[in-house]
Amino acid sequence: MSKKDDLVSFKSSFLPNLNINVIFKENPHYPQIKEIFDMYGYGFLAPEFKTIFIDGEIFLGEEGFSFDDLKFIEAHEVSHLILNHDGPRNEEDEIEADLGAYILLKNKGISTEKLESEFKNRHGVDFDEKLLERVKNLL
Repeated sequence: MSKKDDLVSFKSSFLPNLNINVIFKENPHYPQIKEIFDMYGYGFLAPEFKTIFIDGEIFLGEEGFSFDDLKFIEAHEVSHLILNHDGPRNEEDEIEADLGAYILLKNKGISTEKLESEFKNRHGVDFDEKLLERVKNLL
């Protein structure tokens, strides 16, 4: 892992050929990248760079996100790639990416508590492992 004051970079735990960049507001490119976070959420995949960008500002302060939250965002974005989602995101892609993230996190022994607790807020339905049938053969 490499760290500067404005960026933390590491290889993905789920796809080692993928880079993860956690970017902070001190980075000179943050204002432009923040516009993309505002459109897509806490993280996004830039496939042409084989990189996932994650908003580092969400991890700061007393109510900042945790390591498990970081891994959830990473696994969600990796799932978009594995599931061949391209183009504008839709609700189906987002549900599938969360379900894929659940499988990836479980396979690495990382907590899925945040994913499960936020699933209804994100998708309007309660999390149920039966939903995994939608993606388990794709991962």
